[in-house]
Amino acid sequence: MYLRISYTCDSASPRFPGNPENQVRKTLSMDRGDVCNAAEVFLFNHNGTHIDLPNHYHPGGRRLAEFDIADFIFERPVLVRVEIGVGEGITASMLEPFREQIGGKDLLLLRTGFGARRSHSEYTNNPYLTLDAARFLKSTYGLRAIGIDFLSVTNPEMKELGHEVHRILLGDLPDGKPVMIIEDMDLSREDVIAGFRRVFAIPLFFEGVDGMPCTVFGEYEV
Repeated sequence: MYLRISYTCDSASPRFPGNPENQVRKTLSMDRGDVCNAAEVFLFNHNGTHIDLPNHYHPGGRRLAEFDIADFIFERPVLVRVEIGVGEGITASMLEPFREQIGGKDLLLLRTGFGARRSHSEYTNNPYLTLDAARFLKSTYGLRAIGIDFLSVTNPEMKELGHEVHRILLGDLPDGKPVMIIEDMDLSREDVIAGFRRVFAIPLFFEGVDGMPCTVFGEYEV
């Protein structure tokens, strides 16, 4: 069985302040007498459930088309729950108790419950990762990506801190092992997600981009 844990892209998706909105413009419409329906779709590549890649913060870092499809398939996911409030930081000390649980996993799904606020304005006053949390995750053996159920690892009121957190996690050199970041995920079905065998985070492959909205789903046994 499969469960999708990414949100549907639309123009109403919460956005990091300053991001343009997604748009769909009909270019052909059967309602207007055209032979078929077709649309022009504008997607800002960091809106909604999306993945951040090294080039997002490193000029020489890899872009999307430089990755293999296998890089977006995770065979050893783990779900960790951290209780956190509006605008609060997730620190290394909060993650330390889960060190053995996270070690050797390739995808950490960090569930805070903040996704329940997604339809409210306070969603943009999201939790964030501190520098020591980013360093903890970067140093965790085997970890290739982190997925979060809030807007961004950056709180909009602490952009400089967030920039450095991104730089730490997405660092692609010298070991070529970035920790990719999947933001704004739907991790509400904790009971199912905890039993995931594999997770697929599939972006639309597009040349020259530093990240992209993606469809994320997990495989589990019933």
